[in-house]
Amino acid sequence: MGKFKAAFFDLDGTLWDNAACSDYVMETVLLPKLSRHLPDEDPAVIILRFNAALIDVVRAHGLGRERTPPLAARFEHFLTSYGVTEAGLARELSTTYNAARRFGMGSFLRTSAIEVLRSLKERGLKLGLITNGAPAVQRHVIETLGLQHYLDHLVIGELEGYHKPDPRLFQRALELAGVEHNQMLYVGDSLITDVIGASRAGIPVAWLRLGDEQIPRSFPVPDYFIADLREVLSITAD
Repeated sequence: MGKFKAAFFDLDGTLWDNAACSDYVMETVLLPKLSRHLPDEDPAVIILRFNAALIDVVRAHGLGRERTPPLAARFEHFLTSYGVTEAGLARELSTTYNAARRFGMGSFLRTSAIEVLRSLKERGLKLGLITNGAPAVQRHVIETLGLQHYLDHLVIGELEGYHKPDPRLFQRALELAGVEHNQMLYVGDSLITDVIGASRAGIPVAWLRLGDEQIPRSFPVPDYFIADLREVLSITAD
């Protein structure tokens, strides 16, 4: 084992591509249903307005709430923006969306995620996740993707009472793993929630850079830049 005795990961976007999964469900399952109610609307515009509805609903509920706004509220807000007020439609679409997402999410697990977790586990590193989101939803994702077999610890923002990038979530991970700041590697794809949060807690962070995203001047610079999760194996072997 190298200098790292623990490795914690972000879940959504890092170990699995939740955005691609959601887009797939939207395009293949929900658009045909929505098109029946919005026959004259461009499908691309429907997707854009549906995504924008999330921001509106979060803003309306307030960022300080302990529970994330229900998906049905997002659908209701979206439908209302088109003047569609059919009773029960928002809940029906929410149920369909969740079912399709659960069915398909396994296809969007990062190719090397299990390989990396298994290798780290065999080396004796303590493994965990630091994630925002509803506890029941995140636990379901973890079990559906088969990640629970490799994890020693799970830190969920809504259970702790604060959310990434709050450094207290990362400090909680240190406490659970029983290691010092420089003995844990944190891996995440978000500059805001992952890189800033880990940096504020004094934890070395590997940024999974997806695409050509650039680091703003005022942001902390990640300790490691990776394009594939397999690179974590060489980092932790040093």
